[in-house]
Amino acid sequence: MPPNYPVYPVTDLRDLMLEVSRRYADRVALKSKKEGVYQSLTYHQLRGQVIRLACAYSELGLQKGDRVALLAENRTEWAVAYLAAVCSGYAVVPVDKDLTHGEIVHLLRLAEPRVLVCSGDHVGRLGECRSDLPFVERIISMEQEGGRADLTFAEALHRGREAESSGSFYEAPIRAEDLAAIIFTSGTTGNSKGVMLTHGNLISNIMATAQYVSIEEGVLLSVLPLHHMYECMGGFLLALYQGCTICHSESLRRIPENLRETGPTVVLGVPLLFETLYRRIQQGIREKGEGRFRVAMGIAALSERVLGMNVRRLLFKSVRQKLGGRLELLISGGAAIQGDVVRGFRELGIDFIQGYGMTEASPIISVNRVGCSKDEAVGLPLPGVEVRVVEGEILVRSPSVMKGYYRNPEATQEALRDGWLHTGDLGYLDEDGFLHINGRSKSVIVTPNGKNVYPEEVEGVLGASPYISEVLVWGGAESDPSEVEVQAVVVPNTETFDQKFGPDAYDEAKVQDVIGDEIREHCKRLAPYKRVKRFTLRAEVFEKTTTRKIKRHLYTGRLQQ
Repeated sequence: MPPNYPVYPVTDLRDLMLEVSRRYADRVALKSKKEGVYQSLTYHQLRGQVIRLACAYSELGLQKGDRVALLAENRTEWAVAYLAAVCSGYAVVPVDKDLTHGEIVHLLRLAEPRVLVCSGDHVGRLGECRSDLPFVERIISMEQEGGRADLTFAEALHRGREAESSGSFYEAPIRAEDLAAIIFTSGTTGNSKGVMLTHGNLISNIMATAQYVSIEEGVLLSVLPLHHMYECMGGFLLALYQGCTICHSESLRRIPENLRETGPTVVLGVPLLFETLYRRIQQGIREKGEGRFRVAMGIAALSERVLGMNVRRLLFKSVRQKLGGRLELLISGGAAIQGDVVRGFRELGIDFIQGYGMTEASPIISVNRVGCSKDEAVGLPLPGVEVRVVEGEILVRSPSVMKGYYRNPEATQEALRDGWLHTGDLGYLDEDGFLHINGRSKSVIVTPNGKNVYPEEVEGVLGASPYISEVLVWGGAESDPSEVEVQAVVVPNTETFDQKFGPDAYDEAKVQDVIGDEIREHCKRLAPYKRVKRFTLRAEVFEKTTTRKIKRHLYTGRLQQ
């Protein structure tokens, strides 16, 4: 096992911000696009803006423990607003910008923030319903035009500059047990809950993860939404701790363009993102002819075996150029990823690791390491993180485990028992200490003969078919447990069908036949009791969470009606 990477001590998020601004002062910290051009903010400039906005919060009358809500896409202002809040002893409440207006208002009513920092259309919509949000005293707009907001971001910074000389920013005490963030989860199996994370939780997770994953002074393209704890930790807080330049992607659709523009060395993502990128790479290879690619693969393998040299980055430079040209590491989380995708990126000379976590653990629990990984596993538990499996369920004890659920003592008591976080995930630890995930306990299918079938496993097998775009596996619609069977709902990959048969040469019956053959062929890799017995086709993609996981409960519920 490789040695752990060195870390340096920080005590809280304000200490982190001050330390990184000292260590990496002249390095670019954040880059966001404005008017079509990426604009940069150095670590020293970041410190200045954070202090000024924190002073503005104070001038607006905020007291320690008050809440500041953020509602925006990934951008520099989001990062500054987050750090200004936590560095002042306030609790930040990041909200998913893609929720419906009603859902946003509901979460704001639960959190009761005194200040709301938001962008774009949200300023107008929330400004119109101020009477429904009596606790919101100020709305700060991230745009140049304030609209219905009380202040623009620039005006808040100016206001804070005038109060900066008081030095109060450095004086407010922050303790490890102080609440730093309330994160509303958007899980696939039910209603969201507000996870309370302290400064100690987050700092513990930053320093533990940094011992296993090094992205030091790299360039990171931030593609997942920052309100989600996976991106907030790996693509923001950990990246700052290790002195990265964080470039914010404009949207999922613009990722290929943003990759070329920013030339990142590392990208965090979810399986769907990497699988999509890999399919595009494969398509490009097929268009240029696979013969040259196979020859290069042979040369690479021979060089490693005979000379002990890895020449893949040189041989596949033209392919990697489409990913920005400098990509060294991909990190996947959120769900299991197809093994051929992981191997495919490695064959191009790009390291690929995956990990496991949940918001309630700040969020990272385990991760594979470059040079010490198992693709079928989600890695080794982080330093200081205890993992045990009881009756199949993964339990976690760590300084990074949440304080509890906001205003929800019943859910807190259910999740935190005897000092252990009950994850609701099923899995096991192998003889080498690697953690393996079988699936969610709430989605497991129990067959009539008592066998457990994990939908995620079957979905991973079927997802390898080029004819299948998306698939949801469930336990059938029967109310009688003796009749439960493994079923699937499949979204066909129309691009593959068009390429194979021509857009006018197939119909629904043909699609039904091909998908059926694909399911039977791929299910041969599974034990008989895990194989899909029946399937239906679906024309539209499934509704997903912001981390691109299917909202399973929406569809299993509908199918059962």
